[in-house]
Amino acid sequence: MAQREEKRPAGPDFSGPASAEEYPGKQALAGTVRAVPIILGYLPIGLAFGVLASTAGLSIYSAVAMSVFVYAGSAQLIAVGLIDAGAGMAAITMTVFLVNLRHMLMSAYLAPHLRYLNPWQQALFSYEITDESFAVHSACFRKHGRPSKVELFALNHSAHLAWIAGTLLGVWVGTRLTFDTAVLGIDYALPAMFIALLIMQIGNYRHAVIAVIAGALGLLFYLSGMNQLYIILATVIAATIGALWTREENSDRPGAAQGEGGGSNRA
Repeated sequence: MAQREEKRPAGPDFSGPASAEEYPGKQALAGTVRAVPIILGYLPIGLAFGVLASTAGLSIYSAVAMSVFVYAGSAQLIAVGLIDAGAGMAAITMTVFLVNLRHMLMSAYLAPHLRYLNPWQQALFSYEITDESFAVHSACFRKHGRPSKVELFALNHSAHLAWIAGTLLGVWVGTRLTFDTAVLGIDYALPAMFIALLIMQIGNYRHAVIAVIAGALGLLFYLSGMNQLYIILATVIAATIGALWTREENSDRPGAAQGEGGGSNRA
């Protein structure tokens, strides 16, 4: 046992939960359990995407390939709508690129927490980052520190498999049944899941205020006719306000900076 301890890298902090080297099965199960809220959201949303993809004329192979390689719910739904409308490849590619620009912000936040992964593991992790997995991972990093690598990737892979399974089910249903997804409320699954994930991120009064500011700015920019960049702009402005607010609180309360940085807030 002592020899195995010596083989662990010095960088990662495996304090708290047991390391993947000791309990890979338990860590994989822990990651999958943490992914359950994402899975429950991805199955109906993936089903809705599969139905829409089938309606737009995509084959089951094309729809599943999009879920495997693109793996971006909102971008895939928008792309299917553009395909159904007869848009060209350049327009679809540019639209999907703009919609997914927010991933740069998420990657910038997660990067300092992922230094204990080697380059190919970081590449695999970034490939499977979504809004939902980002919310769960960031909450875990902030409250519990670094999980084991097995737990980290078990969450990502199980969520991705759920999205692919939902797509398969949706394409199968779409080729056999004709119905209005809005009547069944399937189209509300995506915003409902985002609302649930937002609630998980709110830990104090400041978080709630920043969330309201971001939502209000996003709605204002959207109603003003701005394209998909309104998401990025609202996020950057709200995050800047939050950073300045946190800095002011830390300067007014000596010793608070340590608590803020560790994610434990007494407020």
